[in-house]
Amino acid sequence: MERSIRWGILGPGKIAHKFAAAFERVPTAKLYAVASRDAFRGKEFAEKFGIGKIYTRYEDLADDPDIDIIYVATPHPFHHAQSLLCLNKKKAVLCEKPLTMSYQSAREMVSTARVQNAFLMEGMWSRFFPSMIKTEALVREGTIGEIRFIRADFGFASVYDPAGRVFDLRLGGGAQLDVGVYPLFLVLLLLGKPDKIQAITHRLPTGADETTAVQFHFNNGSLAHILSSVAIDTPKQAEIIGTSGTITLHAPWHKSQALTLARNSGKPKKFDFPYSGFGFEFELREVTNQLIQGNKECEGMSLNFSLMMADAADEILRQCGVVYPMGQVR
Repeated sequence: MERSIRWGILGPGKIAHKFAAAFERVPTAKLYAVASRDAFRGKEFAEKFGIGKIYTRYEDLADDPDIDIIYVATPHPFHHAQSLLCLNKKKAVLCEKPLTMSYQSAREMVSTARVQNAFLMEGMWSRFFPSMIKTEALVREGTIGEIRFIRADFGFASVYDPAGRVFDLRLGGGAQLDVGVYPLFLVLLLLGKPDKIQAITHRLPTGADETTAVQFHFNNGSLAHILSSVAIDTPKQAEIIGTSGTITLHAPWHKSQALTLARNSGKPKKFDFPYSGFGFEFELREVTNQLIQGNKECEGMSLNFSLMMADAADEILRQCGVVYPMGQVR
């Protein structure tokens, strides 16, 4: 019988509910425990998903010898300290994206994971959707030739509230870290480290970036443009344009159920990848399999790649003048 991996969830918030719903689709993953500083929320979450253990202290979750991996599902200003808590107990960690608030803190998390010989991965769930796997394969096979341009966006409309999570810098507010992480991921996945970054933004009175546009330049001639916003509902479509054709990831591209390949000659071809539920099962299955195989890092979403993302995000925020009170910029 194949081994099952026992998971703990740190922080039963909105995204944790979606993640927990995926366990019924991954039989090798068992949702074993939850930790919440709010006892009522923890109990409610445990009852909803049939979880046997409830902790009100994160330290107790990290100390539980029966837990194989902890999913850190709290807002990103807390990722660094909470992931280190778990890693220093030699617990495997899946940390929700963005990995943390800065390159410097991301580097400390990666270093700690390697010193402790513990698994760590940034929870970029888009990486493991079948549509994303197919897109990468088509690009690597040269189906659209050499990439010359990528454009991708992610924005949602929200009412300005200075104390709200997406506007308050103390809560990690701002478009780039909240949703800009998605198009940034796509560009770096397909084109690698940019040679030049140019970023502009509209900043709110709180200091957070409301709408941010970024251009990426690569010495091989490739260009990319991304847009993120917490003020406008963008199309959420992505296009990868090469010398021989274009791949369009249909909206919402970050969890797309379809893509279209349009070669410079011939009819466009559509690929469908339907799924039920929220789609977290692809990430959950991948990480669970990594642990079953005894791996300490996921090649498909490597720690070096997460460091490259954190470094690029630092530069974007530096150019936009966004400075977090927890010392984001190096």
